[in-house]
Amino acid sequence: MVKKWLKQLRRWARELFQPKRKRRLYPKILKRWDGKNCAVLRIERETSGEVATYRIVSIYGQFDYLITLDRLRELLWDLVGEFEGIPIRVPPLDYQIDSPLTHRFAVFRIQRNGNIHPIGIWDVDLQGLGIRSSGLGEAASFRAILGVALHALTIPHQPNKSPSLTWDNQVERIDWLGLLKERIRQELQNPNHNLKTCIILRET
Repeated sequence: MVKKWLKQLRRWARELFQPKRKRRLYPKILKRWDGKNCAVLRIERETSGEVATYRIVSIYGQFDYLITLDRLRELLWDLVGEFEGIPIRVPPLDYQIDSPLTHRFAVFRIQRNGNIHPIGIWDVDLQGLGIRSSGLGEAASFRAILGVALHALTIPHQPNKSPSLTWDNQVERIDWLGLLKERIRQELQNPNHNLKTCIILRET
């Protein structure tokens, strides 16, 4: 399931970032935030379970960054048909319905030629058992991933002070999972919330 999801996402990203000779329609930009050193774009991605997709477009760096958040259950369950217009999905045999994990969080580095490289992919709990059945958990996860993406706007570009303080060098050192944990704890108003992280892929 992970390989299939990653393959689909890479194909989508290549189509999005690689320049094409023929004119084509690009995914819709839903919202844009402009900062001094980068821009953050919320872009449309038609994927089952997609919560939000953000592209961080740098001014000084050599790479762009892609941040995605998907609802794990919808992502993993297979569509087997419809009944009276209602989609019918079944879980794969290796997936537990009572899993505490709710979302798949991923960060990718995008080269100028369109190549995509995963920095990290994690399955996490962004809701907690107390609000899993309400809409509050989904709203919290959406605001948390937005906060992670917008963090890039706060990073300064100070090459005169030190080479390590260039915008791109600082972005490369971001603890993305730690940032998500901080944001979701704020949104859930629970400083002890546990992400119960399952590492799917991490850059070495």
